[in-house]
Amino acid sequence: MPELILHGAPRSNLVRTCLIALAEKGVEFTHDPVRPQTPEQLARHPWGKMPALTHGDVTLYETLAVTQYIDEAFDGPALQPADPAGRARMRQWISVYSAYFDPPVMRQVVIQRLLRDPSNEEMIAAGIPESEKSLGVIDEALGRSLYFAGESLTLADCFYVPVVDYLSMTPEGEKMLAKTGNVTAWLERMRARDGLKAVLSA
Repeated sequence: MPELILHGAPRSNLVRTCLIALAEKGVEFTHDPVRPQTPEQLARHPWGKMPALTHGDVTLYETLAVTQYIDEAFDGPALQPADPAGRARMRQWISVYSAYFDPPVMRQVVIQRLLRDPSNEEMIAAGIPESEKSLGVIDEALGRSLYFAGESLTLADCFYVPVVDYLSMTPEGEKMLAKTGNVTAWLERMRARDGLKAVLSA
């Protein structure tokens, strides 16, 4: 079987989503920690972003495509529900992540607080109300089931956990997560999984 290569910097939240999927499936792979916008990454992704995947003749970019391929092309625990309703819920939560969760939580709070020096305090303050709303919505959902799409981990959980993990490292995140007990309990369940420990500690 050809070598599977995941291209992307290991601290990227979306690269971590793919690393978690690979770990949960038990897939052997090579990690190419390429940075965005390099000539190599621009050759794989028209916008030079991360992640990208190479597996023999298969070349992919965009996290959902990469993670679905990982789940469907390899043996191991299924990361997508078998029933139509479960798959729809999984896709719903991934869509919510992309449209409503990532922009305020990751882009306005986490990146500004953890990666920018100095941080843009106005941007962080502007992102907090929508971050609180998004956390409240997923907290309600995680009060109904152990994971986003039911009682088993799916790709939806793989998308959220890197960002919530990073959010917990910020003072703003500590305050917000203190109000969302279901999210906090889910995060601890995720952190306890063998497949996630190495990814989140890197």
